Formats: sequence, structure tokens, C-alpha cells
Amino acid sequence: MAKNNKPQQTLKVAFLGGRGSGKTTLMASYLGHMASSRWQKEHQYYLSAPDPSDSKRLNALFQGLVGGQFPEATIKQAKAFRFHMHVQDCDGVPLEIQWLDYPGEWWEREPMDAKERKLRDESLRNMVHSQVCFLVIDGAELRRNGEKYLRAHLAHMTNEISNLLREADSRRRRKKGHQLRDVVWVMALSKADLFDNNLSASDFSDFVNRYAHDQLDTLRQRLEEAGRPSFGMNYLLFSSVLGTGQKILDINKTIGLDLIAPLAMRSLLEKELQHFERSGLLKRIFAGSADRGALQALFGVARQWLAKWPDRPTRELADLMFARVETWMSGRAEELQKELDSQRHQGNSLKAADALLKLALGKQENRRFYYTPLSRVHQNASP
Repeated sequence: MAKNNKPQQTLKVAFLGGRGSGKTTLMASYLGHMASSRWQKEHQYYLSAPDPSDSKRLNALFQGLVGGQFPEATIKQAKAFRFHMHVQDCDGVPLEIQWLDYPGEWWEREPMDAKERKLRDESLRNMVHSQVCFLVIDGAELRRNGEKYLRAHLAHMTNEISNLLREADSRRRRKKGHQLRDVVWVMALSKADLFDNNLSASDFSDFVNRYAHDQLDTLRQRLEEAGRPSFGMNYLLFSSVLGTGQKILDINKTIGLDLIAPLAMRSLLEKELQHFERSGLLKRIFAGSADRGALQALFGVARQWLAKWPDRPTRELADLMFARVETWMSGRAEELQKELDSQRHQGNSLKAADALLKLALGKQENRRFYYTPLSRVHQNASP
């Protein structure tokens, strides 16, 4: 039994954002929903918290949400919670998600004493060793103050990330440690239910790059200076509950919860492709279902452009190509379900989990909530 309960793979994620941006609510909602039988019935997997203290705290927070009460912001303490993924009709734990909720207060002021500084430094060490980092943009603040909030928030985040990377690199050099992990970055817009129902992650990406591209360029440069040359931003919309202001309207209406782990896993895989030849990259893109959101955005632009093409045979050929691609994209869901059933029948829980995560990204209702550009801005590290 002990052997079956040991995770086959670990995914380390960190969430960074200001106080009140929705990080703690997200974590409570994440476990509360995904541990339920209703979630298992709909998604063919469920989560558990192997640490009893984590389970007690998060379930208490979730019951507060059920009662219409948002949790208080995380203050002076950060902890890496653990979630175990269990695939329906499969033994074992294919995936452990280690989730670091970094107190927003520490982005806004210096530690008050030596004890708090020690806690913050320990949390920073955990953060810089995460695989995927979600930069949380407060949807309520963005809706209220728009470009002004976005630019100020990203500039402050860039400054703090630069500081912690320098500290971590200095510590590594003193102790002659290993090279720091090159993190995958995801820009996550919280409280997405406050926006128009037609808002997509691609729209959010356009807004960020239109009004804060210089902040992204600065972050990219700071990462390169810290020895982390790879940079490419992914985008996610999420909402832990349906609410308005400080009032919860519906605890069961969420956005993007089931995309967090799939997007993180997909981003890690995509990142590995950076050192491949372009032909190899394209082959992998068309082999994996997780890139469909980016492909659809690309096809949409190409279709608009080709619609104006003067040569009719070219337009008709393009329409035929796009029709086949869309058929292929919709058909992949059936293939993934067959793959899931096959791997589950064989007892391969990790491969079954991988198929489940890809299915989440491929769902029609989920595609507008995440966006991963096909092209990355990166620079190969020197040998």
C-alpha cells in the first residue's frame, strides 16, 4: 500500500500576487471542488490532501466559501501544500502537486523582525525551485484601474522577482550549489467572472502586451541576467467562485480550476521543445492536444487574412485545410478518451493521468480560458 501511495511524478507550482488577489481562495476552492464525488464523476479523477493539517485547514476555508465568506489573506506565513491526484479505476498516485501560496503582504513591505525574515527567505527558496510560477493579476483591481494597475503591479513584481533571484544566485554561489531551475511563467487573471463573458485568455494576452510590454521586456532581461535565459509567458483566466465584490453568489460556478495542472504540465513539455529543430517542434505541436488553444488563435488570424486573398483556388484550398484541421482537433478528444481507457485498463495510472490533463485542455468550454503562444522568446544558454 505504501508503494502505491508514493507519487510517480511531482509538479511544483508557486503563486505570486498581492494581498486580496484571490490566491488563498483559489487554493481552498481547488481542493474543495476536486476532492468531491461530483468532480470525480464529471472529470474521472479527484484530489486529496495527504497531510491531515492541510486537509483540515483547506476544507475549513472551503466551508467558509460555501457559507458565503471569503478567507482572510495569507499573512506572514507561506506553506507548500500538497495535493495527490487519483485517477478513477486506477491504483496509486500518478501526480503530486506541490502548491506554494506566497503571502501578498511580503510583496508590499519588508519583514518586521528576524523571525519573519527567516520565514520569508525560506519561502523564497521554495519559490525559486518551483517548476511553474503563476503571476496573479487581481481581476477586481484590473477592472477598476486598468492599465495603471497592470503596469504598476508588473513593475513591482519584476523588481521583487529580480531581488529574490539575485539572493538565490548569491546563496547558490556561496554554497556551490546547482544551477537554478529555469521557471515557466504563467500570467493568471483572477476573478475572471467579473469581466464580460466573451473575454478570452488571448484577449488578456493582447491587453498585457499592448500596455505592459516594456515591463515584460524588463522581466525577461532580469531573468537572463540571473542565468535563466528562457522566457515565454502563458496566460490563464480563473475564478474560484461566482461573486460580486465581497459577496459569493455561487460556489459551484468556477472558471479554469481544472486547467491549472494541465497548463503547468503542458508548459513544461512545451519548454523542453525550445532546443529542438523547428521541424521537430511542429511535429510535436501537431502530436499533442494541449496546443489547440494556440493553434485556434493562429488559424483565426490566418483565416481572416486568407479571406481577402484575391486568388479563389487558394482561398478554397485554405478552407479545405482548415476544415480538416478542425475535424482533427475535435477528433482528438475521442482518441484521448480511448487512450485513457486503454491506459486505465492496463493499470498505467501516470499515462492515464496525462490523458486526463490533455482532455481538460481540449474541452471546447475551456479553450478560451488559457492561451499559450506557439512561439517563445528565448536564448539558448551558453554551454
